[in-house]
Amino acid sequence: MEIDLRPPLHGCLIALLGLMTLGLYPLLRRMGERHFIRRMDEEGLETRGGKRIPWAAVTAVQRRQGVMGSAVLSDEMLLETARGRVSLPLWRAGNAEEALAYLLRRLPAGIAGR
Repeated sequence: MEIDLRPPLHGCLIALLGLMTLGLYPLLRRMGERHFIRRMDEEGLETRGGKRIPWAAVTAVQRRQGVMGSAVLSDEMLLETARGRVSLPLWRAGNAEEALAYLLRRLPAGIAGR
């Protein structure tokens, strides 16, 4: 299953920020998204940075929401592995419900936080 990410800002704002930061914003944004999940399949998952992680390596899962007042600003599933943290950003995923259902079906039984 492929995870479709929506851009964090509209196109004209990204272009404006790119100009104002002399091209650093798009670069830093890509670097900050390296721990996001790109693809999930039967064997495991792949991050946007290219790491392949098998499902058996997942040790814990936690749902985090960033809230300001009554508005939910961010919503993500954090997966702990021996190789570090991996994130499924539900607030930016175009197919968030499908991705969350797929993730919950594939997680190993008995991990903390499930």
